[in-house]
Parts: sequence; structure tokens; C-alpha cells
Amino acid sequence: MIVILLIVAVLAAIASIVACINTQAIVRDLSEIKEKLGIKEIKKPSFLDKDLDND
Repeated sequence: MIVILLIVAVLAAIASIVACINTQAIVRDLSEIKEKLGIKEIKKPSFLDKDLDND
């Protein structure tokens, strides 16, 4: 039983790493497409922009 749980946990960890790498590749591709199309980057304001540590 423990072996099965360990295998499932390892597979889940590997799947999450692969998903993160895939997401980064998609974001990189989208930024290249936006550059080629001449679409400007729009930065939405965030509550983190007004963080007190940024003074």
C-alpha cells in the first residue's frame, strides 16, 4: 500500500514539474507572437504595487 502511494506521489510531482515547464513555454511563445503582431504589453494595476515595503 505504501509503495503505491509513493509511486502516485512521485508521478504527481513529475506531472506538476512538466506542467510548469509547459506553461512557461506557452507564455514565452505568446510573448513572441505579441511582439510580431505589435501588441503592447498591458500591465494591470495590482494591490501589490502599493506594498509598504516598496517605499
